[in-house]
Amino acid sequence: MKNIVVALATGLVIVSVGMPKPAAAQDSTGDMTATTRNTAAISRRMTGEVLAVNRGAEALTLRSMTNGKETDVIFSVQDAAAPVLDVLEPGDLVLVTYVRVNDQLRAQRIVRVEGSPQQR
Repeated sequence: MKNIVVALATGLVIVSVGMPKPAAAQDSTGDMTATTRNTAAISRRMTGEVLAVNRGAEALTLRSMTNGKETDVIFSVQDAAAPVLDVLEPGDLVLVTYVRVNDQLRAQRIVRVEGSPQQR
């Protein structure tokens, strides 16, 4: 009788250890590193001068000042922000709200800033 009880208890322990925890089963970011998880969720802003607009590829190239240095940045533009590409011209000053996904910058929102040649 003792052997049956011990075998039954051992079997239950083995089965319960092999089952996923409810929190782990619901965590869709479990395979992501902490850095990737934090970076993907952060929305950032950048102000810069439009250098080029590629409407066909839905891309935007900006020149921005970062730490006192000029840098050129290429954004892929999400569908929601793509209509603004039709009115942008090189030389316009814009504020871009974007996220970094797999080392690619994706513009979520693009707004022309006062002082742009188009608004004078």
